Amino acid sequence: MLKKIVLFLLPAITLLSVSGCGNTDRNIHSEKTEKQPEQSAENMAESLETDYADNHSNHESPGLNLSGLSIKISSDEKEAVFQLYDTKAAEKLYEQLPLVLDTENFRNAQWMFYPPESLPVTADEAYHDGIKGELSYYEPWGDVFILYEDFYAGDEMHRLGICTSGTEYLESFDGTVTLEKLESSAEDQEGYRMGKQMRIMVDEHEIVFELNDSAAAESLYGQLPFQVEISDYSDDEKIFYPPEGLETSNTPLADAKTGTLAYFAPWGDVVMFYKEFGSYNGLYELGQVISGGEYIESIPKGTYIFEK
Repeated sequence: MLKKIVLFLLPAITLLSVSGCGNTDRNIHSEKTEKQPEQSAENMAESLETDYADNHSNHESPGLNLSGLSIKISSDEKEAVFQLYDTKAAEKLYEQLPLVLDTENFRNAQWMFYPPESLPVTADEAYHDGIKGELSYYEPWGDVFILYEDFYAGDEMHRLGICTSGTEYLESFDGTVTLEKLESSAEDQEGYRMGKQMRIMVDEHEIVFELNDSAAAESLYGQLPFQVEISDYSDDEKIFYPPEGLETSNTPLADAKTGTLAYFAPWGDVVMFYKEFGSYNGLYELGQVISGGEYIESIPKGTYIFEK
């Protein structure tokens, strides 16, 4: 009976909220959806999770290729470098640099700022499941944003780039940020690569991981290229055994999320996570997928070659 009363009152409450809220300024919105701005924080979080669960299967992130363009974003003497994807939107942002822009905090997960000119995006580039370190664009509001926490949205975001260094500084990018072009070396322009990367071809799809600076990641990178057998484990990961065990000194323990590359020392296997997992004793972080992450879950059991 109580549930029926709540369902009866909900349309009336919603109508009152809409009629009493004539200000449509985007800055008062509590989330990047068409939901009512007066929702509580708990209700908003619940709504986002529901939307994500409902829409994720129909809105997988695209397998975008990285370009040879890189930019530096700095704030209060802290800076981060982003490698841009090979899209018209990322190219348009790059053309507008250098810029000095004010930031706004959104849902304690991202810093938003507004480029002078809007960016051209296409529907097939849209995605919902954002990870820390991504640079993206939200077309309805025209804002570029940096994710300093994982973020799950009920409507579309468009990926512009991925942080390749300085990820630990992103959360402190409050106030004003400066965006500048970074001149890439000839090798970077030719190979579209920055830092230590590991890649694998699955059918016609390339999956690229950006490795961190840990001893374990260095050990893995030094063994490339190699051929290994990939198999399934549980319902959230693909695993393989590198030719040699990895040195784990100076290697951070993993808090594994979708796209995390990790090393499980007790078994000696490398793990590619395609769902959020968390931490576990003996699980060390090696890096994060930066391109083609949506194909990890569908990798068939078999033998594959990993390359630099």
